[in-house]
Amino acid sequence: MWESNYSEYQQFLFDKIKGFKESILTPLGYRRIFKILNDEGLLTPRKTPFTNTKVFSIYQKGLKREERMNRKDIVEVSPVEIEPF
Repeated sequence: MWESNYSEYQQFLFDKIKGFKESILTPLGYRRIFKILNDEGLLTPRKTPFTNTKVFSIYQKGLKREERMNRKDIVEVSPVEIEPF
């Protein structure tokens, strides 16, 4: 079982970036997103200003995390065989 290590702020940033990136009408690029986030006065989880690469990283890692959290794990149990010595 996976537990969430994301803080509320990290989840907020990912959801905001995902909303900009996956907008049906006009998806935005990473450069435009980082400018919007900086204009709003938001900082990265490490308290630094955003760059396009930081936005890309947050988005990609968040997608991987969502996939991991939502997938069904397949567990197969095989029969046990005991061999004599």
